[in-house]
Amino acid sequence: MTVANSPATAGSKWGSTEVIEPLAPGESPMIGRYRIHGVLGAGGMGRVVLATGPDGRFVAIKQIHTHLLDDREFRARFEREVAISARVSGAFTAAVVDFDTSGETPWLASVFIAGVPLDRAVREHGPLPVPALRTLASGLASALHSIHSTGLVHRDLKPANVILAADGPRVIDFGIAQAAGIGAQLTEVGAVVGSPAYMSPEQAMSEPVTSASDVFSLGSLLCMSATGQSPFAATSAPYTLFNIVHSEPQLDQVPAPLRELIAGCLRKDPKARPTPAQILDYLGVLPVQAQPWPAQIHVEIGEQTGNLVALTSDPEATQILPSHIPIPRQFTEVPMATPKRRTALRLGLAAVVAVVIAAGLTAVVLSGSESAAPAAAPTATLPTLDRLRGVDACAWLPAALGESLPAGVAAKASPDVSEWRWQSTSSWGCDGSSGGARIALEIGAALDGFESSGQVVNGYALARRGDDCAFAIEGGAQGQRWGITVDTFSRSTCSLADHVVDRLTASLGELHSDPAAQKSLSSVDPCALVDNSAFAALGAPVAKSAHVCEWPGATNVQVTLSQPHQKQTSMEEEVIDIGDGVVVIKSSTLMVSATECQRIYRYRKIGQTFSEIVEVLVSDEKQNTSALCKVADPLVKQAVGRLPAQ
Repeated sequence: MTVANSPATAGSKWGSTEVIEPLAPGESPMIGRYRIHGVLGAGGMGRVVLATGPDGRFVAIKQIHTHLLDDREFRARFEREVAISARVSGAFTAAVVDFDTSGETPWLASVFIAGVPLDRAVREHGPLPVPALRTLASGLASALHSIHSTGLVHRDLKPANVILAADGPRVIDFGIAQAAGIGAQLTEVGAVVGSPAYMSPEQAMSEPVTSASDVFSLGSLLCMSATGQSPFAATSAPYTLFNIVHSEPQLDQVPAPLRELIAGCLRKDPKARPTPAQILDYLGVLPVQAQPWPAQIHVEIGEQTGNLVALTSDPEATQILPSHIPIPRQFTEVPMATPKRRTALRLGLAAVVAVVIAAGLTAVVLSGSESAAPAAAPTATLPTLDRLRGVDACAWLPAALGESLPAGVAAKASPDVSEWRWQSTSSWGCDGSSGGARIALEIGAALDGFESSGQVVNGYALARRGDDCAFAIEGGAQGQRWGITVDTFSRSTCSLADHVVDRLTASLGELHSDPAAQKSLSSVDPCALVDNSAFAALGAPVAKSAHVCEWPGATNVQVTLSQPHQKQTSMEEEVIDIGDGVVVIKSSTLMVSATECQRIYRYRKIGQTFSEIVEVLVSDEKQNTSALCKVADPLVKQAVGRLPAQ
């Protein structure tokens, strides 16, 4: 999935500082009346440059790529963004100062804000303390109040779109904002636009959004700022959307003073959420603080401000830009080149996994420990993906756990495994819940964000995702970056995850495919569905997971098999007949950009809850949707012809 206008950089460092890049040789140093200092970032849709105006004020100027200028739809979208951004004002937003939409290369200039993006601040410095959280909540509520008063909905409020400036937060990037009550109409009909982990249930279900949608996103953002993790994030975007629509957030780690507010923002019913004005009333008048954020964040802001001053201290120096000057990023875009860039990697050291042998029993300890003894080398390997496909995860997991859980493993859950609620996920995994406890199992999952620990349990090598109680049983001797993942959505104690991993690894040798899966997409190898007879430039396939295959190249192809939750509705789906009797769905829960074509074929419905689908996604930075769909359609027809007979 791709999301338009999300902060990122191209050709720059990730870490404690960002850098700006010099202009290309011969490129004009001026845009209108603004002198350019360098490129802040670039993506599939355009770039953002740092410049100064005649009054010496720094601005961030967004330009769209020249190869997209002939695309009427995209040019109209940019003009619409300019019109919306110009309407929004307020102390907690980045004001538009100038624009030109009629010139040969349209551009939009906004006040440049020296500060630290919220996502990076939390990632590098940890969750915010309660006083800073109150300041953040109040500032963002004020920003939303200003945005909503113009009749707009931001629709992409997330940590990367919030800058922590010296005097408070700022909301940036109105690239996908639109009038309240309108559905997702900026891309293909039925497409969902936004960032999955911070969407509202309305966005996830492709329903019209109101200002209450931004309030839900605010709740998710505040939860991440308080705990370091999104309340709904999962191993894949479709699963994250499923959680947003159907799962209740786990707020145990949220500080008590903010828990009630965040819980109110995260209510599933839009009408039950507070308005920004009510949030401001709830928070009351906050004390004035010279430094609202933790000290290390203000140190970084001060360094950035000094770099900006140094950049313009000598008029001659502004004409020759040093190749790397630390600078904060503002509203740059997600690079759209390949789908593999879509998943944000969670940073963190792998935890130590210790195997303690006592009294003839193996006790598995997955929590971090500097003194833990290293485990022996792995003696077992996972079955192949072909064998893992078609396994009934919701039959295997409860069977592996047995009739009951050991005392103290899950204090908030029933120890009787039969009383847990087990539900299949969109990728044929299993999600179990009881009380406040939860277990998510994915079989043959991609291991993005997981780091190998060098430790083993019951002979199998393990990996861990940051400091989360999320573990992966790694692939075999070939070092595949896929595996079996277990997540219990906690950081405070991993006793439940410890037990689940122990029981699953102990029963892996007894794993068998479900015979009923032979008529399901769960048993199909996506890499076998298409070949270069349908598209000559198709590269070699790479299995990203059991149900996702990618053919990297200038024109990137990805085939995904899944069973997303379908909303019960009386409305007929809009479809496209691509020929040879193949009909694809026009509406979906996925997102597309101007440099992608997405085709979705429904293989079968499963009751009133799920549909099994084949998604073919073709992307190329240098081509538009229309051209890419001419590549996608033959691939879809070929894939459909190779599916199991029903």
